[in-house]
Amino acid sequence: MVLNFQARRTFLVTILFFIGCMLSLTGPSEAQTADKPAKVPESSKESPKESADAQAADKPVTVKVESSNPFSGDPEAIKSGRDLYFTWCVQCHGKKADGVSPRWGNYGKDLRKFWQGYSKFVLITVQGVKGKQMPPWGDVLAGNQISHIGAYLETLAMEGANWK
Repeated sequence: MVLNFQARRTFLVTILFFIGCMLSLTGPSEAQTADKPAKVPESSKESPKESADAQAADKPVTVKVESSNPFSGDPEAIKSGRDLYFTWCVQCHGKKADGVSPRWGNYGKDLRKFWQGYSKFVLITVQGVKGKQMPPWGDVLAGNQISHIGAYLETLAMEGANWK
């Protein structure tokens, strides 16, 4: 059986799609789930690159988290958090933060029901979750950016959620 160009192209695209799906199901790489503690920049002046440089040099790093979000209710932080969420988080957690991803379906956690508090949100975001699909974002996002995302998500919280 001889396949025309369109049939071969469709076949190739289908095969590549399934390979991509299989690779996405294998989980994060060992580098993404290392047990090395991540660092949240203590000031907004410290860039994510400086944080990454500290980790790359194998300097001891710690995660220092405030007990409540300093940007909670701040309209500018909420807008910034929304923009950051739609840049970095929407792919897995969905447009409504309900865990229904436009790309992967019912994939991520429903962040509207997050009940572990602000401190745990920051730790999970910075360090990721070993053995899960949640990668660490501590090298990508500065501490204040993570707080802005938290301030935005707090506005979407459902009854019973705990963002404090």
